[in-house]
Amino acid sequence: MGLERLTKSVIARSLGWRATEECAVDRVTAIGLAAHKNEAGDTLLRVNALDGAAMHKIILLCSRRLKKSGIRFEYARRMAIAALHEYLRQKCRHCGGRGSHYQKGAAVRVCPHCGGNGLHYYSDMERAALIGDKYNHRAYEDALAFLRDSVRTLVINADKRLND
Repeated sequence: MGLERLTKSVIARSLGWRATEECAVDRVTAIGLAAHKNEAGDTLLRVNALDGAAMHKIILLCSRRLKKSGIRFEYARRMAIAALHEYLRQKCRHCGGRGSHYQKGAAVRVCPHCGGNGLHYYSDMERAALIGDKYNHRAYEDALAFLRDSVRTLVINADKRLND
């Protein structure tokens, strides 16, 4: 079960239960049980579902995490916003995350910008522009790792709950 499937379950309009198959209500229940110990992962899942309050909450959680390492809160907040921006916009800007380009009358070509993996890699200059201040590479990588690990842990725990 992946993040996309969990996100769709969170925003599902019908949470009807069917005994014969796994459905959205089962995944939402698993998320709830897994989120009990992973507030950041649960919040990021809601951010992916375009929940505005969750966006503010994950910025606060990430900022607090960075502040513990001795970074001023305002700078930690800007860094958390930039890391969240990068986390949410991972798709290659040129191929839209497909990894290939389609041209009329021509064969499908591998995207030259992402090399076919569909991801956009942010440069240090792009990151510094997002932060709007001096760029602290280690702290920024810590913020990204916090976001990625939170979601990864939530997905793994929710999957375990579904398979129990």
